Amino acid sequence: MTFSGPQPPKKFNMARYCLAPDDRRSPDKTALIVVDDPETLEAAESWTFAELEETALRIAAGLADQGLERGDRVLIRLGNTSDYALAFFGAIAGGFVPIPASTTLSGREAGFFCRDCDAKVVLLDETLPIEDLPDSIKILRNNDITALKTFEPKTDYADTDADDPAFLVFTSGTGSSPKGVLHAQRSAWGRRPMYQGWYGISPDDRMLHAGAFNWTYTLGVGLTDPWANGATTVVYTGPRDISVWPRLIAKHRITMFAA
Repeated sequence: MTFSGPQPPKKFNMARYCLAPDDRRSPDKTALIVVDDPETLEAAESWTFAELEETALRIAAGLADQGLERGDRVLIRLGNTSDYALAFFGAIAGGFVPIPASTTLSGREAGFFCRDCDAKVVLLDETLPIEDLPDSIKILRNNDITALKTFEPKTDYADTDADDPAFLVFTSGTGSSPKGVLHAQRSAWGRRPMYQGWYGISPDDRMLHAGAFNWTYTLGVGLTDPWANGATTVVYTGPRDISVWPRLIAKHRITMFAA
């Protein structure tokens, strides 16, 4: 498919594109609902666009306080929680490069990711293993990650170009060792042909995604695309059970389901 629409502006930050208020995103509109109880299916968390943006910019300031510079890599090794999504967009907001990592990685594999991409910081859930890290890497654990969200934003979004790196995802490594694939800030803009050609998405939609935040499909279809269009994302983080999805769809008035 050839994209004949407008090209991204030269100055472009993916986090701003998804979170900053505009005619699609009212600051007080619900952007993210997190459900963790498989019985009640009540919302454990509810975030407006304004709350997401403020917290992402706080995390950006907190990461900068760790001594990170533009383009430095940050490995995200967290459970499937809102902190994962906030850390991902917060790093991009600050001009840093998040590396989403799966909770199913072994400690050895997670350590390889850090060394291979020269990560400067690891956001680490204390229940997840990680091995063979260089002494130069800073490890921020659960309490540290909570503290990141309390920093006062020092600046607006990083003044990144569309071609600057936004995030890095490792391949599964089925053919050899996993390899890091670097995505530019404009990769979010490059998804625009799908908005109407695939989804027909609008601000009135509610997207439920069944996946975890550690892969491009969930990050793209589950978060980036809905937020870029002012839609609401619903994420279930509780025990996996096939009976949950139809009940979630009914209770939260889901209009789009991705899995």
